[in-house]
Amino acid sequence: MKLEKTNRGFEWIGHPDYLTNEPTRLVSQSSVIGNYEDSVDRPGSSFLWIGPDHHLNREEVTNLIAALQSWVETGSLS
Repeated sequence: MKLEKTNRGFEWIGHPDYLTNEPTRLVSQSSVIGNYEDSVDRPGSSFLWIGPDHHLNREEVTNLIAALQSWVETGSLS
């Protein structure tokens, strides 16, 4: 899996098998500001977009869990 950034600075994770023509995002930070004390100071930390239909193996799921846990704790997918 590959961590990228949008032109607006929001992180997203793509899978190499889905990045051939048009990049397909598995998970992407959302620009929506939630009702959290630190939401304004931490853009992209309130909501995530979760991609449509993808098959991930156990190792890939383990990596995705680590990225999601990082996002919950820090607001970053890295």
